[in-house]
Amino acid sequence: MFGFTEIARYARQWRASRKRAAMVSMFDSLPLELQKDIGWPAAGEPASTGRTQGAAHAHPML
Repeated sequence: MFGFTEIARYARQWRASRKRAAMVSMFDSLPLELQKDIGWPAAGEPASTGRTQGAAHAHPML
């Protein structure tokens, strides 16, 4: 059943997405020197998802 919890979860996801977009926009507007100092990826570099390609194919530890 589509209830309040689903609507609240969707609202939280939407709000987090908007905050993330605002943060990315703010960091992208900084001068390149500051972006490099804080480790923000350059415009030509792909954004990191926190997992390397090798980690995505690694076998789980048992």
